[in-house]
Amino acid sequence: MDNRHALRVVNAQFAEILSKAKEEDWELPTPCSEWSIRDLVGHVIGGHVMATSLLTGEELVAAPGDTVEVWAARVERAAEGEGVLERVVRHPVFGELSGDAAVMIRWGDVCVHAWDLAQALGVDFVPEPGLAEAALEWLVPFGSALSASGRFGEGADPGPGADAFARVLAITGRGARPTGE
Repeated sequence: MDNRHALRVVNAQFAEILSKAKEEDWELPTPCSEWSIRDLVGHVIGGHVMATSLLTGEELVAAPGDTVEVWAARVERAAEGEGVLERVVRHPVFGELSGDAAVMIRWGDVCVHAWDLAQALGVDFVPEPGLAEAALEWLVPFGSALSASGRFGEGADPGPGADAFARVLAITGRGARPTGE
């Protein structure tokens, strides 16, 4: 899977789901413990800022009024930079890894949070084919470390016959989800 392509896809999906939110929806709870939609969007923006900083080597911060679309475009541009995917970066949770791995972690986070956002708004979300399988490639090795980091809920067994995205959701602390959800 080309991680830059996956980043563009999940950013577009997240933006599409977010476009369905009305002003009164911003305080709705999400599957992320203690986060409203506003908090979730702030987290996604913060992740884009961090990833852009890692990929460019610049220390960046979001400005008041910045949108998820602005930062999605910035992180996508950063990922396209020459030599970025081969560069070694220091991720605050996962340690030293390649720029390509940092892009993969970024799109994986946005993909799961697109599901969180969809759940909060009561709309459907199904990731593009292949994304869940690609996410599992990096999530499975980190599985137990994710909940130990304090940034994820406790992982769960999604049960026999679970599809790849149900496994992604379970590993990232969203509990066991029925196949196809």
